Amino acid sequence: MHHISRFIGIGILALTAECFFSVLAAEPLTDAQPSDSLFRVGEELEYRVSYSFFTLGSIRIRIVDASERNGRVVYRAQAFIDSAPGLPFVDLHVLFESEFDEEVYSYTWVSADSTKQQLSFLSYTFNYDSNWVVVEKSKQKFGGSREVEEIDTVKVPGKAQDGLSLFFYARKNLFRQGQVNVPTVIGNEAVTTTIAFLNKRESVEIDAREDKPIDVLEIQGKANYSGVFGMTGAFSGWFSNDSARVPIVARMRVLIGSIYIELVKWNRPGWEPPLAQE
Repeated sequence: MHHISRFIGIGILALTAECFFSVLAAEPLTDAQPSDSLFRVGEELEYRVSYSFFTLGSIRIRIVDASERNGRVVYRAQAFIDSAPGLPFVDLHVLFESEFDEEVYSYTWVSADSTKQQLSFLSYTFNYDSNWVVVEKSKQKFGGSREVEEIDTVKVPGKAQDGLSLFFYARKNLFRQGQVNVPTVIGNEAVTTTIAFLNKRESVEIDAREDKPIDVLEIQGKANYSGVFGMTGAFSGWFSNDSARVPIVARMRVLIGSIYIELVKWNRPGWEPPLAQE
């Protein structure tokens, strides 16, 4: 059980690995379908993370707001990762926050871990003029002041994205065809994540829609590293086959085996999962 607290957060990384995307480093992709209102302020998606028959916790992702910056619309998104109540020896509460634009590359990324008697922070600040990412680690005891522990830099090949923004990158590019080798930053190290947009149509079932299977498109990928929360190796995701492109379910490998992530609640005005045709 000691290791479970390290694995609950990996669900979000199945769809949003801490990645940096560069066209120069990717294999060519065909053009995506025309842009639409994919990013909607107020959208909130909640997922259950499970291992075998055990529920490990939940992941909740929302688009908080949007603002204009240097002529671009910049979105602020958050992800909340929490262990299941009553899970023995585990009390995990992590927040990810990201700022990204409609081209889906990141401006800032912050994680805050409040599972101990202090807050632990990790932040990325992207400087595209120099292609450096400033990485800062800090901590703050409850009731105390914030203290910087370490500042480092990571070189990136161009415009990039963080783990949470890649959740939206995968959605935006779902209708493309081809494989991308994505430059990825894990902690202070630059590695790669492989994502294959298959445009492969399937159907999946979830508990929240027991009436009929959902129409989805599949992506596959591979984490070429052992990342945060024990993520490593192959992963798969299935997204709604419509303009919203909402991630419905995902499977991925962690050190203890395979975990399953399933959409359980959603708040996106006017949207329901598209049902598969008989």
